[in-house]
Amino acid sequence: MIKTTGKAQTIGVLMALGAMCSPPYASAAPSATLADAKTIQVQETLLTPGQKPSRQQMTIRIIRPNKIHIEMAFAHSGGDTFKRTSYFVTDGKAAHEYNGQTNNFMVNEIPKAGQGFQSSIYNTADVDAILTSNQEPNMSGVKRTSSVETMNGRKLNAFTYIFPSQKDSEDKVILYQKMWFDRKTGLPFRLGYYIKEGGKTSITEQRDFTAWKLNKPIPVTQFAWAPPAGATKITMKSREQEKLLAAGTPAPDFTATMPDGTPVKLSDLKGKIVVLDFWATWCAPCQMSMPHLEKVYQAVKDKDVAVLGVCVWDDKKAYDKWVVDKKSTYSFPTAFDPAARASEKSIASKLYNVSGIPTQYIIDRNGKVAATTVGYDENDHVLEKALVKLGVDIPAEPKSASVK
Repeated sequence: MIKTTGKAQTIGVLMALGAMCSPPYASAAPSATLADAKTIQVQETLLTPGQKPSRQQMTIRIIRPNKIHIEMAFAHSGGDTFKRTSYFVTDGKAAHEYNGQTNNFMVNEIPKAGQGFQSSIYNTADVDAILTSNQEPNMSGVKRTSSVETMNGRKLNAFTYIFPSQKDSEDKVILYQKMWFDRKTGLPFRLGYYIKEGGKTSITEQRDFTAWKLNKPIPVTQFAWAPPAGATKITMKSREQEKLLAAGTPAPDFTATMPDGTPVKLSDLKGKIVVLDFWATWCAPCQMSMPHLEKVYQAVKDKDVAVLGVCVWDDKKAYDKWVVDKKSTYSFPTAFDPAARASEKSIASKLYNVSGIPTQYIIDRNGKVAATTVGYDENDHVLEKALVKLGVDIPAEPKSASVK
C-alpha cells in the first residue's frame, strides 16, 4: 500500500475486497431467480466520492449464455444529468466496445471459459459478478454479520463484512463492506465500501442496483453491432505501439510512490536492466498479464534486472486495495503514479506516450529504451526475447511478437 501518512496506509485493505469486477453479492444472498434467469436486465449506478465526485450509470442487458449489451453514461461533479458515452455489445460470436468521446471502436476477443472480456466497460459494470457466485470476501479474519434493515421503504437483508482492524500511529481504522438484498427477491440492492476512523465513517464506493427485470423478452437487435457513423476502428497493439518511445531513446526519469510511502525514481535503478510495466487495477488485460510478469521476475531478480510495475490512471485507494489483496500472490515491486487519474499528467501518458495498458518498456543498463510491448497475449514472449538480447540468461520461448 501507499503510505503518504500513517492513516493512508489502511485505506487499501477495504478496496482489496472488491476490485476489478467482482462485488461479492451472489453467495451472500443467493437468489435462485437470478441464478436461473434466462434474461437479465438491471441498471447499475456507481458513485465514486471525492473532490470531484462522479457517477457512472450502466444499463445492462443479458441473454444467457453469451449475449450482453452494456450502455455507459456519466454524470460528473455530483450532477444528475447522465450523458451516454460508450457501450459494449456481444452476440456471443463477436464483441465490440465503442467510445463515444473519441468515436472509436475496438473488436474484443471472445474469452475462454472461466475468463472475462478484456473490456473496461464490461469490467466496470461487474458483469462477471452478476453471472457468477462465491464472491464473498476471502481474506482471513473477516467477520460477517447480518441484519434486517429498511431502506427507501423496502425491507432488506443486510450483510456486513468487517476486515481485520489496522492501527496507525494514532487511530484505529475499521474497514468494511456492506451489501443489501431485497428480502422478497434476493436481488442485490446496494453494495458499499466504507472506512471508519476517529468515530467518523466515510464511503469510498457505492453501487446501486435498480430496475431489475428477469426473464423478460429482450429484442435480439440489442446485441447486433453496426459501427456508428464516422466511427474509426482501432486495435490496441497497433495504435499504442507506434506512439511509444523508440529504441535508443533515453528513458525519462520520474518519481513514483512505493507501497510504504517512500519515493522511487527510475534513475535510482540506473546501471541495471529495468522492466517498467504500466498497469491499472481496473484493467483486465493487466491483471491477466501479472502471473507472467511474476514468473519473469522470479527468473531475473538475482541477475541485475529490476522490475517495477507502475500503477497509472487509477485511484490510490484501489491501488492500496490491490497491494493488500495480492501481497501473497505477487512479489515484484510496484509503485503508484502520484498523478492518479489525471491521465494527461501521468508518467505513462506525459513521459512515455502510453495510451493503452498494459504497456512495458525494457530499459538497458545505460538508461535507454531497448524494447516495448503492448497488451498481453499468452503466446507472446517479447519480454523474454528482449531480456535475452540484452544478455540476461533467461530461457526464451519459441513464439514471440516482434520487438520494437
